Amino acid sequence: MSWWAGARLNGWIPETTRSGQIKRPRRIVHSFASQRKLWCLLAVHFDGVDLIFATPLELDQFLAVMSQNPLPSGWALVPGNLLGRPNKHWLSRLPKKAKSWKFRQSICKFLLQAGTVGEFREFYAREPLKLQFDGVINNYYDAWKRPGA
Repeated sequence: MSWWAGARLNGWIPETTRSGQIKRPRRIVHSFASQRKLWCLLAVHFDGVDLIFATPLELDQFLAVMSQNPLPSGWALVPGNLLGRPNKHWLSRLPKKAKSWKFRQSICKFLLQAGTVGEFREFYAREPLKLQFDGVINNYYDAWKRPGA
């Protein structure tokens, strides 16, 4: 699962000492992955390209990016990447033939019309994903700004 779509591995809990002094936020295993016992994966094999989506948010982000012409650059998709090209983004991992405008139009059309995609969305509509959890902050810097929250 990609963090661009809300998935988190680590969470942060802001802490203070008994005297009220700010402590470094404590890293914990994020509650995102353990919020449900059953997950649904959407595996798509389209014209020789294999894709796997774990959440509707990932699918929505894929459709939003792939339907743009021209295709956005890595810099636009990963703001704040200071050095080099953002090579960890999913777009940099797609095969070259999946980046052509013709292919992108056809896969977006397929994903919007396929029945299995509807079933995938219905699975998560019954019990929507939770992205925010009480007392758990999604990144270190936000946790540092809110000590003892």
